Amino acid sequence: MRPLILLSTCLFVAACGFGTSAPTVIDGSSATAFDQTLKAAKADLGPKDRLKFEAALSEFKARTFARADSRQEYQRLLRKGLNGLTAPRIVEQFDRDVDRVGGQAADAVFDAKRALNGK
Repeated sequence: MRPLILLSTCLFVAACGFGTSAPTVIDGSSATAFDQTLKAAKADLGPKDRLKFEAALSEFKARTFARADSRQEYQRLLRKGLNGLTAPRIVEQFDRDVDRVGGQAADAVFDAKRALNGK
């Protein structure tokens, strides 16, 4: 009987801690910390959200690149912009942005592309 109680207690304690770990917070204080925490934050996501995260990250990198005057400033702005965020938070914002914009932006881009290509 005693081993059963001990086993039950161990399983209960393990179940209480399962799945409750907080998502990784991106640390932009240094290049090394940024790279490590960005990789860990991405690992917090499932496959579907990971694709959204990559899309949001690519868009943010493009906007940051347009604002930067050097590679060092780009890296600094990138770290500063993502510092303190989590991957789930970035995905949530991505979902809100997609819902807000809908398909209108994509249609406008394709219209512009057709106009530029003379079609």
